[in-house]
Amino acid sequence: MNEDTGIEVTTGFFPLAIFLFFCTPVIEIDGHSSRHRWGTCAFDVDPGSHHVRIWFPYLFWTRCGEAGIDVTVVPGRTTRVRFYMPPLVFLPGSISAD
Repeated sequence: MNEDTGIEVTTGFFPLAIFLFFCTPVIEIDGHSSRHRWGTCAFDVDPGSHHVRIWFPYLFWTRCGEAGIDVTVVPGRTTRVRFYMPPLVFLPGSISAD
């Protein structure tokens, strides 16, 4: 696999929703999930189709803001996914890909 092939995920939230600083987003790619800080992180994946899902636990709820997208990763390119959380944690986050 080419080292430039992968998915870059950027997570963010409405600036006045400061309580989200205390929540750690979960990024799931093809059923494999891991927790990451808000911001940008990269994942090495094989070229092809992948399903990206993002959420975060908040108080008694395990999956707030849950949103997902299917992306296609091309050999030698990084596919960028952006997740943005509005101030209401019970709404789904906005997710898009380049």
